[in-house]
Amino acid sequence: MADLSLRQDREIQGDIIAGFKKDHMTLLLLQFSDAPAARSWLEKITPKIATTKAVAEFNEDYSQARQASGGDDPAALKATWLGLGFTYQGLQFITGRPDLLKDRARTGDTLEAFIQGPADPGRSIALGDTDDNDPKHWVFGCATKPTVHAVLTVASDTANGLAGALEEQKAAATQAGAVVVYEQKGAALPGEKKGKEHFGFKDGVSEPEVEGFDEPDPDKFTGEGPDRVFYSKKHPGTRILPAGEFVVGRKLTAAHDRGTAAVETVPDWMRDGSFQVVRRLEQDVAGWWAQVDAQLRRLKDLKAVPEDTKRDWFAARLVGRWRDGSPVCKHPDRAGGTAAGSDNDFKYLGDPEDPDGLITPLFSHLRKTNPRAGLVDGTPVDEAFIDARRIIRRGAPYGQPFDPTSGDELNGPDAERGLLFVCYQSDLVGQFEFIQANWINDPDFPPGRKAKPGPDPLVSGQLATVNDGRTSWEGTSPAGERQTTVLDFRPFVQTRGALYCFTPSITTLRRLAQGRLTGELEEETGHGAVAQDLPVDCVLPLPDAPGRYWTFQQGTIRLIGTGDTEVRRLTTGTVDDRTGVVVKDVGPYSSWPALKGVTQVDTILPVFDEQRVDGKSAYWVFHTVGGNQFYRYVTIGASEPYASQLVADDQPVSRWRSFGGATPVTRVDAFLPVPDQRPAGDGSFWYWMFHNTPVGQRYRLISIGRSGNAHPDRLQRDDRQLSQWRSLEGVTRVDAFLPVPGKDDPGGGQHWYWVFHQDEYRVIMVDHGGNHQDDLLREDRPTAVWCRKP
Repeated sequence: MADLSLRQDREIQGDIIAGFKKDHMTLLLLQFSDAPAARSWLEKITPKIATTKAVAEFNEDYSQARQASGGDDPAALKATWLGLGFTYQGLQFITGRPDLLKDRARTGDTLEAFIQGPADPGRSIALGDTDDNDPKHWVFGCATKPTVHAVLTVASDTANGLAGALEEQKAAATQAGAVVVYEQKGAALPGEKKGKEHFGFKDGVSEPEVEGFDEPDPDKFTGEGPDRVFYSKKHPGTRILPAGEFVVGRKLTAAHDRGTAAVETVPDWMRDGSFQVVRRLEQDVAGWWAQVDAQLRRLKDLKAVPEDTKRDWFAARLVGRWRDGSPVCKHPDRAGGTAAGSDNDFKYLGDPEDPDGLITPLFSHLRKTNPRAGLVDGTPVDEAFIDARRIIRRGAPYGQPFDPTSGDELNGPDAERGLLFVCYQSDLVGQFEFIQANWINDPDFPPGRKAKPGPDPLVSGQLATVNDGRTSWEGTSPAGERQTTVLDFRPFVQTRGALYCFTPSITTLRRLAQGRLTGELEEETGHGAVAQDLPVDCVLPLPDAPGRYWTFQQGTIRLIGTGDTEVRRLTTGTVDDRTGVVVKDVGPYSSWPALKGVTQVDTILPVFDEQRVDGKSAYWVFHTVGGNQFYRYVTIGASEPYASQLVADDQPVSRWRSFGGATPVTRVDAFLPVPDQRPAGDGSFWYWMFHNTPVGQRYRLISIGRSGNAHPDRLQRDDRQLSQWRSLEGVTRVDAFLPVPGKDDPGGGQHWYWVFHQDEYRVIMVDHGGNHQDDLLREDRPTAVWCRKP
């Protein structure tokens, strides 16, 4: 019997997992003027906020009644639901804490994203909110519009039910001194268009399901033990994911980056809440379909498709599904009908085989938002990696359908219409932002293709500083040969507003209303805000003190000392929980002049022939600024006081020749010297270099030489998957390597390393020569020992 206990949950708000799923909804964007009055309003509205249990029970009754009536909506079953989220500014206001969460947020994590919001210049560009999408054009959520403190979702089965609830909630907000700064409506389209978005395609088909809430098929799963993932019993092909992917504080998938999810720093009061993304996406229906016709004409003129090809056939390939929702990969010639409209049971492998996008283009909306088994380096993308990117969508169209034959202005081309996009996730960075920046807008995803696939033509297109709007249509010529045709797409979906909100648990809503959220963690758990198991971003040996290291962890430099006892405990010991290795906290990154302006250190590579020369050692420091990685050249004194100096300013990593290849390197995570190639016969030093890609971490083999004052580098072997390393099984991203003292003889034998990944570390071995056979010597332990004082 499957555990479906989440259906009884009274803490998680009802729209997150169960879903309101109403035909009529409105978001009231509120701004408070008086904190005590706002808390009083919150105290009164909290009992009315829908829970998972209430919504799940209603949805089940509704579904059964609909089945019993042969598919008709049961008129007798009606409900109106409320949901509530707060922006960061709203939580600051209602708690009276301007510094709320700032001591917990780390560069690149979801807390930082929540604090900054989607209108932040760095984030908005990465999301594609540039040109006509720029925040200066938004109607809410930007600097030129009133600050939004809270988003109240009101959803109902009927228009009358919605109107009555809105009247009641507006009156209550006004009484509390709150102002409705924007009212965003949403509603299912009428008649045969119901369930579709304005371009005419069925929406909301590819939704994930949730462990503990949705019933699994006991005979269909992947993985074993704790990594086992079941498929849905109700919707074949749909994977059932851990609730932690959508609800903060719950179990995550093994592949989820615990750093971006802020697992170790998120406060207890955020448990059972979720991060909510709200976006107003305006759709130019006439313009998009005109573009479809123009690009189809181009294909016909170039003989890339037959002259009698229909626009619906071509449009379906841009989307990945026909208008009725049936997937093109299974129904390449015509729509599959109602029964196929909810089909998710396909991977682009098997029947049919479509690794190159000849049936469903690689740039199609469906493959850009959920690549399934899209191929990378000749192998399928790991499903576990994709699981960690999924989001739950809860949006609706707004505005009236476009109808050029209608005399009503609301149906005309100039009327406002689009999609009210709402989604929930536990990690803004690793889920929503990753999909938007690394998949949808990235013209080189999926990577490694001779011709870049291009951006998503449905919701992206040509965006300054992001992509040029060109897509690669893969097909066959009249002679039966492979043919690539370049198409050009301009964006006909514009962002007109965006917010990041947090939807708290019911208990947290009560605590907010009572004004007792702040300080609660220390009072109830007896410990402070900073967790012990911190990720180790980089480790650097001291130039003149064997067994001593600087660790770079979440903005802080620590001095670590390991004697023989500590080394034994950290490598082969059975107990390391009492090992004290922190000598002292050196200070923030800014305490080193060489790291001026650096907030996130990714890795540091010693310049191999400039160590302890003229009383100093040289290094290349790789660090991230605004989502882009740079490197700089610095020196550190070879003895105390280890004075550091910035010698050469930041340069883009693209200047490294070895960073090219099939998938150019944009972010380096770690280097590991090849044991028997330091130096190689030609005097160069060889390294395995680990770097982040849109489909997970990869590693490659590079070399660095010396020529005059320069250090020419060369790519010796292109990217491979981490699965090539037996010792790294289960690791999704390596953060740092550190040789174990006494176990790294340059002359030969075995070489032992501590491997840091997320908030754990392990011990591995690599043979000196030959194929460099590797093995796991000790399994993962928490990194607390590396940041604990004796």
